[in-house]
Amino acid sequence: MDQQDDRNPSVPSGPIEGGERVEVPVTTTRRSFLGNVGKKTAYITPVLLTLTAAPAMATGHAASCAPAGGSCTTDNDCCSNSCTGGICD
Repeated sequence: MDQQDDRNPSVPSGPIEGGERVEVPVTTTRRSFLGNVGKKTAYITPVLLTLTAAPAMATGHAASCAPAGGSCTTDNDCCSNSCTGGICD
């Protein structure tokens, strides 16, 4: 038969064995679990966004470069990195 702990009514205690109460672990409530998850998410989210954004930024040149025959002013404007006379090679 389970009994309540007199010092803290919200903490159940187990059966009395040899004159002492055996402490039973208290289960986590949904509210405390979600509160803890929310706090951890605030720390994890910026790290994940940083890790996933870095590779996407590295591929920016290929999306904005001019193909062969396109107009250019510098070698960096061309996908081939070769600009001759204002036209990508």
